[in-house]
Amino acid sequence: MRGALRAAGIALALAVVLAPFLFLFLNGFKPSEEFALRPPRLLPSHVTLEHYAVVFDPEGDTFRYLRNSLVVTGCATALAVTLGTAAAYGLNRLRLPFRLDLAIAFAFLVVRFYPKITVALPYFILMRQLHLLDTQIAVILAHASLTLPFVVWLVLGFLQELPKELEEQAMIDGCSLWQRFRLVVLPLSGPVIVTAAVLTAILSWNEFLMASAVAPNVAKTLPVRIASFITDKGIQWGPMSAMGTVIVAPVMLFALVMQRWLVRGLTMGAVKE
Repeated sequence: MRGALRAAGIALALAVVLAPFLFLFLNGFKPSEEFALRPPRLLPSHVTLEHYAVVFDPEGDTFRYLRNSLVVTGCATALAVTLGTAAAYGLNRLRLPFRLDLAIAFAFLVVRFYPKITVALPYFILMRQLHLLDTQIAVILAHASLTLPFVVWLVLGFLQELPKELEEQAMIDGCSLWQRFRLVVLPLSGPVIVTAAVLTAILSWNEFLMASAVAPNVAKTLPVRIASFITDKGIQWGPMSAMGTVIVAPVMLFALVMQRWLVRGLTMGAVKE
């Protein structure tokens, strides 16, 4: 009985998680006229590739937006993970006067949780003053600033469980601060750093608000591109569904491939001996 309830619970959870993506995927192959049916039809009467033809039109800009998304995600992830790991190590090992290290860590936490809409306009003005508006650099800096607090706290939680005796032994052997960080801390922190990189990449790939604020045209990313299917003449449900599938599918495959690292990194330090 308990096994049946567990199986039913898992099946219900999978249905809740996968049903929206399944509906999105099927809509990408549905003829345009069927979107007007009431109630909506789940399965298309026949499969069509017309919406994917619109998305991948050689005369369109989808591949440029895809390139923008890849460049922005890769650079923002590298920048956030590099700076976040270094900041977490500094906050964990340094003891500043008046416990300023705790204040700085709390400031990172506050930045992580305030609404992004509150900084969209100031960031837009800042990028305009720096002449970086509608460039990949502007989006990279925006995404890195949004994900950096997450990386800091994720790595910081792991470093707090890392025995300091390992670094003390390295100090006895004559290692400098940089050598201790590079030869001792980084190898042991590999799983949590990979986890931070994967989650940061997913957040950057899917981010819409800041990208739409600072890159509405040339440096537009895929999530911003999908919004352009909402026009004054109506919503192009077919191309929007096809583009949505193109955006979601790589992230799902990436998460499946990296799930071993994700689980390992997120659970490190959860069980103490």
